[in-house]
Amino acid sequence: MWRCGGQTQRPVASPVHQDGLVIVGSGFRGAFVGAFELDGTGDIAGTDNVVWSRNRDTPDIASLLLTEGRLYYYKAKTGLLTCVDANTGEPYYSTERIGLTNIYASPVATPDYIYLSDRDGTTVVIENSPELKIVSTNTLGETIDATPSPVDDQLFIRGDKHLFCISH
Repeated sequence: MWRCGGQTQRPVASPVHQDGLVIVGSGFRGAFVGAFELDGTGDIAGTDNVVWSRNRDTPDIASLLLTEGRLYYYKAKTGLLTCVDANTGEPYYSTERIGLTNIYASPVATPDYIYLSDRDGTTVVIENSPELKIVSTNTLGETIDATPSPVDDQLFIRGDKHLFCISH
């Protein structure tokens, strides 16, 4: 139905969708994250169907996280976290250091918290809110490449050698 150029060579694994917008990101050999209205036709580059886009500090491997109208993503594979309004692209905060380094796992959300993990085995928990509030930092002692999976009141994390189940 439509197409739009401008993305880089490797898109992040999953786009997200909200209120008639699809949001995609890519960050390998360039930088792009953008929101598009779904009713376009043909080449929508430069049209009103491109609601917003950013060409700095965008994700590379980890997927975007969309929760409660906020879009979270890392700069490339670093632990520098950005949170923007999904409808406007305006930042709540941008490229904030949260104590993570090399990222492959995507961020995940529960109603209260967001879980962010890196390859060193560290998981940072932040509040699910427009303000950056770190709740805790935990280390499992082995590589985490897979995205954590929240189920009810448990969090499953697949490490390099173990499957962890964390509950309160």
